[in-house]
Amino acid sequence: MNLLQSFNRRTSIKTKGVIYVVSLILVIFLTVSALVMSAVKKNLVEQLDQFHTSIAKKLAQTASDVLLSRDYGFLMEQISQLKSTGEVSRVKIIDKRHVIVASDRLSEIGAQDAALTKFLTSRAANAPAQAKIGADIFMPIEIGRDSLGALRVGFNWEAEGRRIDRELGQTIRQILYLALVIFVLGISGAFIISRALTRSIIELSRKIEKFDAEIYPQEVRTEFSTCKDEAQQVRDAFTRMMANLRKYLEQKKKNSKEQQRLTCMATVGQMSAQIAHETRNSLYAIRGAISGLEKADSLAERRDYVEVIKDEVQEMTRMSDDFLQFARTPEPEIVPCYIDDVVQRIVDLLEPDLEDANITVRKLGRGIPPIMADPVLLKRAFMNLFLNAIQAMEKGGTITVEYLLAGKYVKTRIQDDGPGIPEEVNVNVFQPFFSTKINGTGLGLSTVYKLVMAQHGEVELEDSESGACFMIQLPIAKDAGEVKDA
Repeated sequence: MNLLQSFNRRTSIKTKGVIYVVSLILVIFLTVSALVMSAVKKNLVEQLDQFHTSIAKKLAQTASDVLLSRDYGFLMEQISQLKSTGEVSRVKIIDKRHVIVASDRLSEIGAQDAALTKFLTSRAANAPAQAKIGADIFMPIEIGRDSLGALRVGFNWEAEGRRIDRELGQTIRQILYLALVIFVLGISGAFIISRALTRSIIELSRKIEKFDAEIYPQEVRTEFSTCKDEAQQVRDAFTRMMANLRKYLEQKKKNSKEQQRLTCMATVGQMSAQIAHETRNSLYAIRGAISGLEKADSLAERRDYVEVIKDEVQEMTRMSDDFLQFARTPEPEIVPCYIDDVVQRIVDLLEPDLEDANITVRKLGRGIPPIMADPVLLKRAFMNLFLNAIQAMEKGGTITVEYLLAGKYVKTRIQDDGPGIPEEVNVNVFQPFFSTKINGTGLGLSTVYKLVMAQHGEVELEDSESGACFMIQLPIAKDAGEVKDA
């Protein structure tokens, strides 16, 4: 088994294909050759038997006339001619007295032949018309139904064997020529087909190796120097790639956890710095207002300083609420709900602000099925988007809300008529503390992102010719059941 496995690894598919075809052709060639040679030899022997029988019949016909005319000299002359050709080795002819009247040997004339006598006697008992005993043919000499005698003709089977061997040799040469052509065509075809089949396998193996080297360049690869089988190369390369991919993913997971920890620490640091910065500005304003309050002489002036202190405290409270909402996102309660109910609830709550800013809300798309979401968190997310749109549209305009079906999801587009978001900062809009506003905390859109992602949805900023366009995608409820209100 080890030897077979070693051969399999050290031999390419092209080589194994050629070996297989050669072996198959060899087996077929030997089988067909054996069958053909057997059939040819059988046909040659049958043809010789027929030829020998025809010679015996012609000689019997000549002997019948001679036995009637008793011209034995003519018969001896015919026997001499047959023997001179080398086709006949011996001839004996007896008459109905069982006496040899003609033979290739003069010493036998007048004697008797036991085998011929027995044949002639059995012929009288309705025996077969002719018989073959060993290499000799026995045949009766008759005219009509009258028996005149019998003849015995022997043939030179050594000469006949040489003739058969010559015929067989010629047949073997023809088979070898045909086998040579088949071998050449078979080997060429096997090589071409194997090469065509292995080309894609080799290319796949190279791509796997390239990908493996990209994801895990530390691995040392030496197995291709010993393995020649293309399929085994792909199998080995894929096995190595899977092992290295697992190592890579484990390392990536470990690095991701470390990166998350560092990101969290960086976010906390950034948040702390932002809080400190905003708090310090407000404290500077409060300190200045207190200083002015101490020096103020009139009641009206003191009231102005108190209003400044109230405004700064309110600003600090709002900022603290924003940070707390971003830092403490509650666990969502996913239930079936209608997204239009959530949007309509926000429109009702913001109606005074919309009227003051001269903004109208237009909704497109009807018959939208319920979605799986947390109505409370979803309302907070939409509230942030609507407030951003109101702040962006200083001269009024329209907020367009469009509902779309996308397979197993409902997409909600919210577009305003404001100045939009510059293209160079598109990738940063969902990052915490990133803001294009002078007094913004940079937590609005990052809060929207956290709230939507917590509900197994997606949110992204889409390209728009005018204003800002946000798309929120949430899954459709499989079983609406009892739909919860916003």
